[in-house]
Amino acid sequence: MRIAAIISLCLALLLAASCVKLQRQPLDQHFYALEVTRPASAQAVVIPTVSPTTLLVRRLQAAPRTAGRELVYRTAPSAWSADYYNLFFVSPADMLTQDLRAWLTSACVFANVVGPGSLAESGYILEGNVSALHGDFAVQPAQAVAEMQFILFKSTGEERQVVFTREYSRRVALAANSPQELVRAQREAVAGIYADLEADLRAALTRKQP
Repeated sequence: MRIAAIISLCLALLLAASCVKLQRQPLDQHFYALEVTRPASAQAVVIPTVSPTTLLVRRLQAAPRTAGRELVYRTAPSAWSADYYNLFFVSPADMLTQDLRAWLTSACVFANVVGPGSLAESGYILEGNVSALHGDFAVQPAQAVAEMQFILFKSTGEERQVVFTREYSRRVALAANSPQELVRAQREAVAGIYADLEADLRAALTRKQP
């Protein structure tokens, strides 16, 4: 009888356990977009198109440390962390590429700005690499860091001639140590780089005009 009671108790416990549903706490994730746009003040100034040709802007490449969607923090000289709870909505390289094409379209340096999927024949090709896009909390005050490299080619048939190449770096101090403020400062840093790139493209093409 005692053995039968023990067996019955064990079966009852197993049955009760099978009815328990493990509830996981939902992950409180937040998603951000850089949305780097050319300033309205710059768009109000009408500047003649420098080159009547089409510019092909290839998808920007990203260094491994900046390729993921998580916000990245430098917390000490050799210490880094990725924020699983605060992420970009899409990969930084995709966002930055889309914003760059829109920026250069608004700048009117070229007659047209297209992506690799376009059938339009391009006279120039722009390639770029994002080497840094993070928050530097190892310095005081904390800063948003953006570093990019670009190279412009003139395309003539199968030949590619380098017109100019340059590395760009911007740091913007954070007003508060929060993900929202970091994204805002990153947006400002990238906008500064795109403004410098626009000026360099305009200068390089102006020098090449007959």
